[in-house]
Amino acid sequence: MSIDLTDDNLIPDLSNASSSVPCPIPAQSSSTQVTYTSTSIKRGLRHDKSHYKILSNPSKRATASCWAKFSLPAVRISDEKEAKFSIIKGFASCNSCFETYFYNDSSTTNLNSHRCPMEHQQGQLTFKSSENPLRSTIGAKLLKKKKEDIKKLCANWVACSMRPFSIVTDPGFKQILQECLTIGRDLRSEGELAIDDLLPSDRTVRNDVDRAAQHERNLLKIKLVAAADDYRLSISPDIWSDKYRNISYLGATAHFVDDNGIYHYFDLFCSEFKSKNKTAVNVLKMLEAQLAVFGLKELMDKITFVTDRGANFIKALMAFRVLLCVAHRLNNVLKKTFYQEISKKKTIVSPGKILTTSTSVCRTEITPTKTEMTTITTRTFAQASPEGNEEDIDDKNDIDTEESSDDDNDDDDDVVDYTSTTIANLPPPAKAILDMIKDCKSLVKYVKKANLNRELQLEREKQNINNSINGEDPPSTTNNSKPQECRVHSFPCSQRSPPEAAAAEDQLQYGRKTNCFPRSVSNFSCLLLEWKNVLKEVQVGNSPSLHCVLPCITYLREQMINGEKKERGGMKFFYKRAIQLLDNMFKLEDDHIRASFLHPNYKQLRGATKSQIKSCHAYCRGLVLPDTTGDDPVISEKDICEPPSKKSKFMLQLMDKKETVKEPGMSEIDRYNALTVEEEYTNPLTFWQQQHIQLAYPTLYRLAKRTFAVPCSSAAVERQFSAAGQIVTQRRSNLDPSTVNNLIFLRSIENSKRQI
Repeated sequence: MSIDLTDDNLIPDLSNASSSVPCPIPAQSSSTQVTYTSTSIKRGLRHDKSHYKILSNPSKRATASCWAKFSLPAVRISDEKEAKFSIIKGFASCNSCFETYFYNDSSTTNLNSHRCPMEHQQGQLTFKSSENPLRSTIGAKLLKKKKEDIKKLCANWVACSMRPFSIVTDPGFKQILQECLTIGRDLRSEGELAIDDLLPSDRTVRNDVDRAAQHERNLLKIKLVAAADDYRLSISPDIWSDKYRNISYLGATAHFVDDNGIYHYFDLFCSEFKSKNKTAVNVLKMLEAQLAVFGLKELMDKITFVTDRGANFIKALMAFRVLLCVAHRLNNVLKKTFYQEISKKKTIVSPGKILTTSTSVCRTEITPTKTEMTTITTRTFAQASPEGNEEDIDDKNDIDTEESSDDDNDDDDDVVDYTSTTIANLPPPAKAILDMIKDCKSLVKYVKKANLNRELQLEREKQNINNSINGEDPPSTTNNSKPQECRVHSFPCSQRSPPEAAAAEDQLQYGRKTNCFPRSVSNFSCLLLEWKNVLKEVQVGNSPSLHCVLPCITYLREQMINGEKKERGGMKFFYKRAIQLLDNMFKLEDDHIRASFLHPNYKQLRGATKSQIKSCHAYCRGLVLPDTTGDDPVISEKDICEPPSKKSKFMLQLMDKKETVKEPGMSEIDRYNALTVEEEYTNPLTFWQQQHIQLAYPTLYRLAKRTFAVPCSSAAVERQFSAAGQIVTQRRSNLDPSTVNNLIFLRSIENSKRQI
């Protein structure tokens, strides 16, 4: 029996569903106000889709299960080409049948009791009243009463045990309750069942965690050994200390690609570092002991280690293949650009180096000290890069220089060494930028100490409510126009402000007079935004990221050059300084170039030098066996499978343009270069998982599995430490380190299973 949803009389409204609620929403004209009812909204959603639509609930409090089926109705408020819709408050509509109910912010009873006829028509409702007649009569009332009891118990539990409200939506908690319901149904004829008959003790649970972790290690060991034996395994180690007992942990994450071209990553271990000194010898000794648990100690020469520039890790892993973290280096470049590095140790400079100084920042003469510094910062393999020493050299070496003019038409930009300019020798506009950064920091500190965060939040919420009532769009936090200036200039002042408040008020008064404070912050934010986009991409942990380095660095360098051309004054100086520091401190490795080449959308290697491109192609050709498939036809675009629908908007703009297919009958590398790829792949392994691609490019497929198993940053192990910080809390500070290790490992295994 089919159900016609075009007739509004088929679906009865609940008692309060048809109530009329005055809701002033500007429809076609701002001077008219319309009063909506559930019936009129339902009719509009069904028959007038050009003026009515449903929008998902934007509230963070909308966590009830009913919001998977319900949304908020909205009416069109503009006749422009890009129509704007405003949510009709006080109502909620079904996504399938558009049945509309009166809804207030505290009750979802009507929404939970809704039985959608569309789901019934599609066979999605498994309940039938004929099978269980109590469910529709007495059972429904009893279920409602029991639900109220459960709600009260949950509220008391959250309050008394100080648990988060979101614990009731935790998948594990729901799974336990569902199993209890199943047991109760299966044993209902066996008599009364107490909860103590089911729940284990805390010691039993801890022992089972240890047992489950050991079992999963044995299973993972087989996969890791197979991946390492084929050079498809990378490990990111680091050291972390908890803030309650100050116990040091050596943590590591493993990344590998299996035989089917699927990317995996796990928190391998987070074990107590018992040695007092974190020297290279002790680090290597413990790392070998932990890898021996997984049978990887003898295969360390086939593993790629991704780490930061810590001297102990560099020295400990100097005999193995090491790739340095890109995210750490870019962060160092950005901090050094604005003189934000903090010197922890004083460097003793030899007298011979102190006597040699340069006479002007505009001259091409470079001191031996600076030459040595440049040599150190460009090393990335098996050599420690003393970042702290670099910073000390720049901060302590106060060179007497002539004040460089900040003219826009500098003819000697190619010979000016902006990286060697000290704070004492900065031009006045550049010093003003640093002062602005300092002012912003003191302003934030003032807000925190004066307890004004909540006042600002309430003021912002009030403004958003007024805008929604008036049908205006909420102010954007990224808009660099007058709304930001108003927020800065109308900053409240407290009578009980700390000593920093007076300085902050003086800074604001100066900004009001010169009208340059908000503008400088805006320009500074634009520069930081480019770095934020790049750092976000290179720190991806759940998919390959090595291919992102070349396009991201190329993009970042281009943005810095464009900013240097557009900006004036102090920001121009810092754009130039960022460009030179990026060139001096960051080096593209062969792995970065090869990873971009093996990504079908970046294989043109835009941004790489001719020698780098030639070296990459030569390396790949050296791996290719004699070609016996030269006469195979070039793969057409319709043979390529569709990639995942979710794409990264930032990386899409960096992909290669469409290319033409060359003649067939070429080698494997040439045929891959000539391949036209219409699809846009965010995960390059999706391209290589296609069987016909593997048959056409067998050597490149094997190289791709090895290359994309290596992440470009060690961000994954930092995330492991964040999870460990949530495990070792003030309430759980007595956890044994071995238990912490098992919890971290088992959590990673379970998360991986859920993703699959």
